[in-house]
Amino acid sequence: MNTTDTIAAPASAVGGAVTVIRISGTESLAVLKKVWNGKNDPGKEENFRKMLLGNVKGDPALAVFMPGPRSYTGDDVAELHCHGGAAAAANAMNTILQEGARMAEPGEFTFRAFVNGKLDLTQAEAVSDLISAGSDAALKLAERQLAGSLSEKLNDVYDRISKMISECEARLDFPDEDLDFDPADAEKISSIRQEIKNLLTSARAGALLRDGIDVVLAGKPNAGKSSLFNLLAGQERAIVTPIPGTTRDTVESQIVLCDLPVKLTDTAGLRESGDPVEKLGVERSRRAIAAAKVIFWVLDYSAPDLQGETAAMEFSPGTIAVWNKSDLAQNRITPELPCPAVKISVAQNSNIDELLREFKKMVLGEGENSRIPEVAVNARSGALLSEADAALQYAMEQFANGDFELAASDLRSAMHAIGKITGKNSDPDVLDEIFRNFCIGK
Repeated sequence: MNTTDTIAAPASAVGGAVTVIRISGTESLAVLKKVWNGKNDPGKEENFRKMLLGNVKGDPALAVFMPGPRSYTGDDVAELHCHGGAAAAANAMNTILQEGARMAEPGEFTFRAFVNGKLDLTQAEAVSDLISAGSDAALKLAERQLAGSLSEKLNDVYDRISKMISECEARLDFPDEDLDFDPADAEKISSIRQEIKNLLTSARAGALLRDGIDVVLAGKPNAGKSSLFNLLAGQERAIVTPIPGTTRDTVESQIVLCDLPVKLTDTAGLRESGDPVEKLGVERSRRAIAAAKVIFWVLDYSAPDLQGETAAMEFSPGTIAVWNKSDLAQNRITPELPCPAVKISVAQNSNIDELLREFKKMVLGEGENSRIPEVAVNARSGALLSEADAALQYAMEQFANGDFELAASDLRSAMHAIGKITGKNSDPDVLDEIFRNFCIGK
């Protein structure tokens, strides 16, 4: 991506009530004036950042001009707000491109914000997280990181390592002083490593919030899987009948459980069948079970043979036994199982909270780990933090041996890894990979 062209793209989905088209670059005002007509001049200082009524080729449109550096990208930015119909938006966009702007690449507006110092790399990634957030918790996490909460912690670690490098260099500059290892140096490095470890512990929760969790409902026919699916989804998505084998295919719904985005999948009941359609459904069920992060294995608490209910169960670290229909029987002794077990009644909406508590405990852990973190690193940042931690471990060993030159080299490696996270040290290939995953117009 170059930063000299004037670029443009729809910044909102075409087809709604309003389409927003963003223009950024040194010629953004000139392009805006060529395509938009109105009584007021958007280039006059008193009209900066004000919505002005006018039109584009006769179609009503609002225009606003925001001179840099006080804009999203840091460059001059203009926006057109026109009718959201596909024809009106295409007309405005084509006119803009004809007047000298080019179509922006995915993430190019945010890339320019990064290049112009409006955002660092963790904040730029938070923009992408904000767009794709699938729950309130994921949204709030992205908002905090866009505001700089993660950047502050990383910059503090970066500065502390930089000071340690200065101390090493001071020893190298005065070799005749015969300076010994200062135990305080080990404490400083240990403190920095602890901060890094704290950030690394957030990676798991961050991945769950960003990527979501695949939860599959499995079990024998007529155990109540589809009823539980509809209850958790909050709508009648799956067909429910007393006839065993009603569900022949997987049914999916994107929902939120315990503040976490979840792809919930209902599956065909597991049993031997001569029906070729049902057999295909069972095969798909088994594939979904194998790929799931969490399995709610639904069992019939009212069945005559409770041991037989568990015969087909496939246990994994993500399995939760869900004894449904507890309203139809009482005080029965269920078989011992190597996984958490919960008794519920979908029909009476009973004990669902306990099921959700077990789900949250399984995916987030207990105690302090069960809370949604204030900041959460992604996979890229986690790998670089691990790299920095290993370099700090080596540095600590070099300090203890009095090899300050080697210690300084290891500290620089750690600082360089932290700098890669925030973008202080930029790898063009990494930048391309990050920003190409953005949508066009952001």
